[in-house]
Amino acid sequence: MKIDDYRLLVALADEETLRKAADTLYISQPAVSQRLKSIETEWGTDIFIRTKKKLIVTTDGELIIQHARKMLKEETNLKEMIQSSNGIVNGKLSIGVSSLIGHTILPIVLGRFVERYPNVKIQLQVGSSTRITNNRHDFHVSVIRGSKIMNLHNELLMSEKHYFIYPKNKAHELDQLPMIEFQADPIYLKEIEHWYTEQFNKEYAPQIKTDQISTCKSLLLNGVGMTVLPEIVMKDIDHDLFEIQLLEVANNPLLRETYLCYETDVLSLPQVSAYIELMKEVAQEYNNAPQYLPLH
Repeated sequence: MKIDDYRLLVALADEETLRKAADTLYISQPAVSQRLKSIETEWGTDIFIRTKKKLIVTTDGELIIQHARKMLKEETNLKEMIQSSNGIVNGKLSIGVSSLIGHTILPIVLGRFVERYPNVKIQLQVGSSTRITNNRHDFHVSVIRGSKIMNLHNELLMSEKHYFIYPKNKAHELDQLPMIEFQADPIYLKEIEHWYTEQFNKEYAPQIKTDQISTCKSLLLNGVGMTVLPEIVMKDIDHDLFEIQLLEVANNPLLRETYLCYETDVLSLPQVSAYIELMKEVAQEYNNAPQYLPLH
């Protein structure tokens, strides 16, 4: 198969329709259909089931598309290795980062990175850890919170404690004060629910739910309610105005891990290894910093 055939299969798998794949590849829909038939003939199996609404990947198709993604990634890595052979760190750096890391540590990392390696082209996606995990094939390196990514090298970047926080001037209103919850994975929220039930002896039913932790924190700082926050976002919480209590589940601090996830062969790319080392450098500064103080 040609490399363009691999690109076609990946586009079809990602877009799920002939028309969208044709638009992505800037070729006609009949040409896409004809090439797909030729590829399936070459493999001797159906790669997609065609329905009126979308394409559905077959069992054999999953294996073939996985192979296609691998071949495209190897081609990209090879091109970048050739480009870096002159000793200059350049090429493309594709990274996916969880939302929380994206608005805390990442700006520091990328600020230093672009200063040191101005010839590298950065492609960045920031979103939920679930979204980054689902799109992991698009990235040289993923940074996610909560759980590891199967079949990748997972390196622990940091492990954070969590704190229950509420305005001190509303301490007498805790029974009525609304609980604010930010979007997170179910296992993590289940642990908070368990703690809340033990703490308040009533059902956990957050009245306010946000999709971003920054919104959750902003509502807290404006006296709207109470919440649980990881220590990475607590550097500007005023201890004189807010009560801050370590959150424990079964007598142990509630911890949330952050992982660097990547295939080990990408370490041969100078721009990728430089980014990984810089991410670990900044994370170590955070880990060594006094609690609640900003990174230096």
